Amino acid sequence: MTAVGNPACLLGGLGLLLTTAVVPFLSREGQLLPGVGREWLSLTALSLSGRFPGFWVLAVLALAWVGAGLLRQDHPHRPALWGGSVGSVLVLWLTWVAGVKPYAFGPGAMLALAICLLVLAYGLSQGGYIRADTFVAGSILALAFFVLLFILFPIFSVLRNSVMDAGGLRPGLLLETLGRYTALWRVVRNSLGLAIFVGVTSTLIGLAFALAAARSRSRLTILLRAFSLLPLITPPFVVGLAIILLFGLQGFVTSQLLGLKTRGIFGFPGLALAQTLSFAPVAFLVIASVVESVNPALEEASLTLRAGPWGTFRKVTLPLLRPGLANAFLLTIIESLADFGNPIVLGGEFEVLSTEIYFSIIGRFDQTLAATLGLILLSFSLTVFLLQRYWLGERSYVVVTGKPPSGKPMPLPRGLEIGLLAFCAAWCAFSLAIYLFVVYGGFVEIWGINDAFTLRHYRQLMRDGMDALQTTLILAGISAPLTATVGILLAYVVVRHRFPGRGALEFSSMLSFAVPGTVIGIGYIMAFNQSPFLLTGTATILVISFIFRNMPVGIRSGVAALAQIDQALEEASVTLRASFATTIRRVVLPLIRPAIISALVFSFVRSVTAISAVVFLVSAKWQLSTKVILDQAENGRYGLATAYSTVLILIMAAAIAFMYLVVGKRAAAGGLEGGGLA
Repeated sequence: MTAVGNPACLLGGLGLLLTTAVVPFLSREGQLLPGVGREWLSLTALSLSGRFPGFWVLAVLALAWVGAGLLRQDHPHRPALWGGSVGSVLVLWLTWVAGVKPYAFGPGAMLALAICLLVLAYGLSQGGYIRADTFVAGSILALAFFVLLFILFPIFSVLRNSVMDAGGLRPGLLLETLGRYTALWRVVRNSLGLAIFVGVTSTLIGLAFALAAARSRSRLTILLRAFSLLPLITPPFVVGLAIILLFGLQGFVTSQLLGLKTRGIFGFPGLALAQTLSFAPVAFLVIASVVESVNPALEEASLTLRAGPWGTFRKVTLPLLRPGLANAFLLTIIESLADFGNPIVLGGEFEVLSTEIYFSIIGRFDQTLAATLGLILLSFSLTVFLLQRYWLGERSYVVVTGKPPSGKPMPLPRGLEIGLLAFCAAWCAFSLAIYLFVVYGGFVEIWGINDAFTLRHYRQLMRDGMDALQTTLILAGISAPLTATVGILLAYVVVRHRFPGRGALEFSSMLSFAVPGTVIGIGYIMAFNQSPFLLTGTATILVISFIFRNMPVGIRSGVAALAQIDQALEEASVTLRASFATTIRRVVLPLIRPAIISALVFSFVRSVTAISAVVFLVSAKWQLSTKVILDQAENGRYGLATAYSTVLILIMAAAIAFMYLVVGKRAAAGGLEGGGLA
């Protein structure tokens, strides 16, 4: 036993005393720190204790920790457990009570909570509740708190606003709101019908590309794999914008080639085409990995038993692809339900849930209706997500047995191969035309009316659009390393450690993939537009949105990389008395460097292209490029919108090319899959 009975309580108590005395517990709305001098001192915990006696309890708790730290104890983890738990709850309660508008949680509250969580982490690790040191236990507690605050709390806020009004809790309010919204069944039918149609078409196209890329003998397969890059470097509504340029009222195909003046592309036809173009590459990524994992020995056995190439493909290969097909189908349904960019540009009178939520906030100023529709959209997405996660997981399609596979993959039947290659080449040509027209649209005066060459749109972009572009790149650059850190650290603690609540933490962290961006957006408005969390209108809420929307990118990259590292390396480091923090820094991080870089790049790319959540969170001071493009497209300024889109596409293509050069093709492909599905 050391001279100090409990170093965690002693250091935690001294730190908490110092925090309560000199660090402002609260700060004004939109400010990290209050002004110096009298205002600074008036917002410390000790100064606030005159109005809120609970702050004296916090100081008494800190003194009790100091006393416990100086006493010799047989079970030093017990005061740390109780003190850390009580302190965390007390800090959160005091923040909630004292943070009255225009004041919100400040640096003192954050620092006090961090100290309490560290003391609690020490108690959990020393007591054996988490079989690791204080660093890992503290990481688990911090990650759990962030997931609770920035993922679960906004979802709860949406649920709360659907059953509460100024008069308090009203469970019948949900049904009353739905009763007043006469377009409900039409909107639900439109959303589900579109999602199922896009799921089927995207899965079939993804299957065609996956088979052609993995089993074709043609050298064109390299070009087919580049097809998977398209949705990653494209802002969500650019495909819809290009379809308007091709098939709209002044479209190149409809007006100039066919001489038609029609708006028929708006609504279901245009949305189905735009979403299929956007999400078929996602299906390809999922199915391609399954096609490549099929053991050739199974197909060889079928051929040995005198089954022909067509019979083997139909009775052996396709059944083994069922989990990939089902997974791709469910994922594209989720993507379609959550899509906001294409419906806002191409929807016309074809309403879907994601845009109706937006118009409930922006047009009708009805938060109750927005929360109610968000709850319906969330229930659909979560149902599909749970089906994908659990229903598919119960079915066994084992093709990897631990034995090295023998033989080469069976080539496709010749007729099928020619048909697939022809279809894929035509689809790639159409996709390429889409992007060429996006670029071309930025160099004409007025699309469909005056096709004279001009650089006016790019000059206007340089004059008026650089502030938003600079803000976008800065915020994406800040959020990318934080996203990679949070995601890979969460992957590490979930994969390498066993602790109570591990399954709940893993599931909750992946909810950010299943929850549609519009639901997260209105959830952030409802959760963080009131004390003590006054974050709306600030850059902080945009960065937080980027981090927790893109967190699955880091999680998937980290899980994939850790699966290839023998845990014995880390156990050897810990056996040689290195801490878990040192083990992560000197053993784990160097081995998963490609995963870190891929998570950095893809979280940066997804932050630059974000629209569905941040469309609710931008402000006059903090504008983002995607919101500017959307505004220009809605106002019919297609030249400026396409010029801006071209610049963004070039920036993101350069970022992904950089990653390929740095980490290599294999690591980049793994990150690409994680980025595409997050």
